[in-house]
Amino acid sequence: MPTIDGLLLDMNGLFRHWRNTGAQTSEQRAGLPVGAIARYAYSHPSYRLARVGVLTDQQWADDVAERLAKDYGAAVREHLAAWRSDRGESDPAMVEVLRQLRGHVPVGVLSNCTDALPADLEHHDIEFDFVFASAHLGVDKPSPLAFRAAAEGMGLPPTKLGYFDDEPTFVAAAQATGLHAHLFKGVADFVAELSHFGLPIKFEKHSNQ
Repeated sequence: MPTIDGLLLDMNGLFRHWRNTGAQTSEQRAGLPVGAIARYAYSHPSYRLARVGVLTDQQWADDVAERLAKDYGAAVREHLAAWRSDRGESDPAMVEVLRQLRGHVPVGVLSNCTDALPADLEHHDIEFDFVFASAHLGVDKPSPLAFRAAAEGMGLPPTKLGYFDDEPTFVAAAQATGLHAHLFKGVADFVAELSHFGLPIKFEKHSNQ
């Protein structure tokens, strides 16, 4: 494995996991069909606009509420708080690995998300050396421009960056951009891959990992 001078990592699926409990609670309270919030929020073009910074996170959420209220009644607005307050669940094992990694190399996060990423990281008490939300970059993965912008922000050429993501398409795009990219398959496999980069991380595998 080549020598790297920094790491760039995905966020969701690695450090944060979504159970959608907030959306499910809001749907039940509002009498919405199962999966309605996901369809109106994440399958609508407005989400892509928020992901590349055309809309703020709040503007996107307001648009979701407006469309839901139009189709299911104004009272729906009163029951969306659970969805909005659900920021996912952090992965303690990965957060600990991150803490150790930052003692060896600078670590950045590159996530396809709205401008809510910094607040979400603070909410989960997750610290990176560099934070790149696609909304702030104005471009999202798998565009090579996203990876290049993150590398430039870290002050490193893509060829000196290791990258991990749980989405194969994004891994392929990162590889094509010059990063040493690998598919994330879980924390134990991640730590094993890191050792090939010369990054010795202590990790105790548990039965549920």
